[in-house]
Amino acid sequence: MVSATSYLASLMVFSIVLISIVSGKMGMTVAKISHQNDLAIDLVTCDTTKGCNPYAGDTDCNTRLPVLCKQIDKSPRPAYAMTCTDHAMPKEFYCGWTMGYIATTPKVAASTFSTIKDVDAYCEDAFGPVWVTAEFHDSRYIPGMNGATYANAQWTQWGASHGNNYPSGGWSYYSYGNVRNDTRFWMDINDQPTTCWSR
Repeated sequence: MVSATSYLASLMVFSIVLISIVSGKMGMTVAKISHQNDLAIDLVTCDTTKGCNPYAGDTDCNTRLPVLCKQIDKSPRPAYAMTCTDHAMPKEFYCGWTMGYIATTPKVAASTFSTIKDVDAYCEDAFGPVWVTAEFHDSRYIPGMNGATYANAQWTQWGASHGNNYPSGGWSYYSYGNVRNDTRFWMDINDQPTTCWSR
């Protein structure tokens, strides 16, 4: 017969293990939707129909997932077609361009990181200097851009005539890269409490 003391001890151990597996804190994750070989670009999105929740978080912070990292080098937008639709903002807002590259790290529990600087350092360790954590609002757009319109040299010319002040987009964006498509990724968001790290 199991004594009450042994039972309680076992229950305490189980509770500690359970707490270590489930942190209770939820972070936001995103996923790759498509890759265009001809342009060498990926579309990454926070699609609420596929589980992304930028307001409450969607994944326990102790879950091991890759971190989505970026290198912004001011690359002009390639001539991809506008596949997004208008919602609260114009369609270009949702199909913006990050002006750079993305890559994913090895899987890691986001609860490992205390601050965004720690996550940035993880990206830098994985890919080198100037690589930092990708953020929800990284994309930039020009109203009316689509295909060759405001792509390549036209993108750069528009920026030069507007102080390189491109409007900021969100939710989905294109970047150079070909990241894995078999898992979701940790991403930063700077205006919601849904990161597993502090600012």
